[in-house]
Amino acid sequence: MTKIVTLVYYHSMARFFCGIEDAWKQFEPDAEFLHLAVFPSAWAYLKVHGRQTAALSWQSYLGGSLSTRGIAATVPGPEIEAMIRFHASDPNIKPTQTIALRRQAQKMLRACHSIVTKFDPDIAIISGDTRLPAESLIRALKNRKTVSWYFEQGPYRTTVLDRQGVNANCSFRHELARLEASGPSLPSRVNSARWTNKLYTLLDRVAFTQAHVTRLMPPDLLPYTLHKCPQARYARLRSTVLLQSDPQKVVLVAMQVPEDANNIYHNPLGLDDVGLLKLVLENVRPGSTVVVREHPLYRRKYSQVFYALIEASCNVVLSQASLQQDLDRSRTTVTVNSLTGLDAFAQGHRVILLGESFYDHLPGIDTLRSGVSLQTLLMRDHPPSADKPASLLGPLIDKYFFKGHFTDVDLSFTRTIAQQIANDSRAAQ
Repeated sequence: MTKIVTLVYYHSMARFFCGIEDAWKQFEPDAEFLHLAVFPSAWAYLKVHGRQTAALSWQSYLGGSLSTRGIAATVPGPEIEAMIRFHASDPNIKPTQTIALRRQAQKMLRACHSIVTKFDPDIAIISGDTRLPAESLIRALKNRKTVSWYFEQGPYRTTVLDRQGVNANCSFRHELARLEASGPSLPSRVNSARWTNKLYTLLDRVAFTQAHVTRLMPPDLLPYTLHKCPQARYARLRSTVLLQSDPQKVVLVAMQVPEDANNIYHNPLGLDDVGLLKLVLENVRPGSTVVVREHPLYRRKYSQVFYALIEASCNVVLSQASLQQDLDRSRTTVTVNSLTGLDAFAQGHRVILLGESFYDHLPGIDTLRSGVSLQTLLMRDHPPSADKPASLLGPLIDKYFFKGHFTDVDLSFTRTIAQQIANDSRAAQ
């Protein structure tokens, strides 16, 4: 009998993991799953659907009855700081929150040790590889024979499950330097029906609302505190229009999500929003215009200094356009490691990555790894591209990603995922 432990954040992910469990039990009916839920909506979905689950974050936060047998009572300081790095990177975090995170890390690691000792999983499927629940489970599984897989959503509504990690930690990252433009073409984007359930979303909101009164909330569930750009300033920035009509003289700067793990863990230059924009402005060709593209879900939520820099720069436009419009009116895209870079690459842009990404070794992607300066990369001529960049993306998706997204209404692709994890895990054990 195979025993599988999973780490699940939200109710939409819980449904996805239920799909994997159901698919798995089609070929191994006695397989046993234990789903570790982070947010209340995930725990509730799993309970309602009769799955074996534990509320990892809340159990760690509230519980004092967890067994600590066989593990250290405390974890060394540097290890704790590494575990809470994602959460502690909130630019507006309070000292009391950092203290609470350190305490939660100690308790969660003990909880994970207790769970894996008792359940003794053969396989682990972990959502992400950076937040505190993932950091805790990864450490609890260390030196065990458990075969671990890391789950993340991929580009073009796909799914990645990798033995080494997600994002720049993917095992296939360096292989992409040898990827050939042969095989299936990149399928056109299909707006597949997406599943949602407002009742489960409401449950998470109720949990946050009660925290304002009771002060009871696991610190690893708290979002970053992001202050909005004042409406008056933002309105002024939005009113600026792009006058440059030559796309060759327009540089698109694709901003990261402010609370993006990629920007925290795979950003060797340590560029925040201001640092990224300053670096581009200092190195761009004279006469060029810089178009800044915020993540659509985080408009007005970057730093105040960032918006002040845009306002003070005569050659910067804050985009309010669609992604396609931004790509059409520029020919160069600079980003730390945003997936917008992959979209730009598919359209023949010169793409310059200042950080690390799963796609940074694709032939034709420019990086600073070789010691070449950003100014040199920006000054190079970039002739109109043929179809080669786009023709690489079809083989990329076909070889390394599962076609399907965890929010799809149709989860039939989980059958392929379950079978591949089962087969590859047996080979690895």
